[in-house]
Amino acid sequence: MMSPAAAREAAKEPPVIAAWRALVVALRRDAARYRDLGGWASNVGFWIGATYRLGVFAHALPLLLRLPLLLVHRLVRWPWPLFLNVHLPGQARIGPGLCLIHARNVYVGSGAQLGEDCLLFHEVTIGTGPLPPGLPRIGNHVDVYVGARVLGGIEIGDGAKIGANCVVNRNVPRGAVVVLAENRVIPASLVAACGPKRTGTGAPAEAAAPAGAGQPKDAAGS
Repeated sequence: MMSPAAAREAAKEPPVIAAWRALVVALRRDAARYRDLGGWASNVGFWIGATYRLGVFAHALPLLLRLPLLLVHRLVRWPWPLFLNVHLPGQARIGPGLCLIHARNVYVGSGAQLGEDCLLFHEVTIGTGPLPPGLPRIGNHVDVYVGARVLGGIEIGDGAKIGANCVVNRNVPRGAVVVLAENRVIPASLVAACGPKRTGTGAPAEAAAPAGAGQPKDAAGS
């Protein structure tokens, strides 16, 4: 968090300088998240996030500077949705320290909010839902694991964790963990007793019965 004195100094800066300072801070925070993952340079997730931040920076510039930079942004961003199916629109608000693990099939809706130091795995969707209407507002230090869906105008508290394949459409308190119901293991004896009987070929006994079996002879011979 910025101190009140620093906030007042930042308010006096020209918008271009303030936008540039925010870009540098966000990129440094993003890069630090990949330090234990082989480094930022070799992680495509960092470059996807950097492309998003370039677009945000471009929109903060005056028109004459904005247009050429937006053209560059369009050129460098097109591989991400085309080849990796990753969508981070400039209208989303994503705080510094973003980390994308296995950046594939990630969708963040326009207008969604993610706080600082959030982590997203692959196959994650953060978007609209039928109820409640709107887009999610995700706090700081939130981890969203593989295949999770965070939908609708809900709030995810700071430090929460969304487990793999969860569909979340209600508020999650600060520090909470969301997981799916425990899996059930059905023993082989129960499967054998209640499931379809199988022949030696592995086909169900009903399917292996010869045509006409169980029919009257006249019907089978006709």
